[in-house]
Amino acid sequence: MSTVKLIQDQEASPEVKQVFANLEKEKGMVPTTFRALANFPDYMKATLMKMKTAMAPGKIDAKTKMLIALTTSINNGSDMCIANFSKQLKNMGVTDEELLEVIAVIDSATGMNRVNTGLRIFPQE
Repeated sequence: MSTVKLIQDQEASPEVKQVFANLEKEKGMVPTTFRALANFPDYMKATLMKMKTAMAPGKIDAKTKMLIALTTSINNGSDMCIANFSKQLKNMGVTDEELLEVIAVIDSATGMNRVNTGLRIFPQE
């Protein structure tokens, strides 16, 4: 259950309705996160712009960006984002084997991070 009201289409301001319409066109739906953020429209728009900017074509290809997003979501424990990014990766043609390999890398790196943190091991100069 969300900690804030989820704004529905019929109660949205004209400004929010436009953002919702764009999301519906781009994603086929309005993600629940944006229904919550619609309580603070300027922040909702800023968040959407930040996401679009980060995920726009650039020096890093779209698949790599999405794998980084999935990795971050797994390490942060965000079920919503894990489901979303996994679905998008599958739609990009990523196989189960590739996803499992990514998860193995996450497990390995996270595990070593914890070992080094626990042992208070620091970089050698």
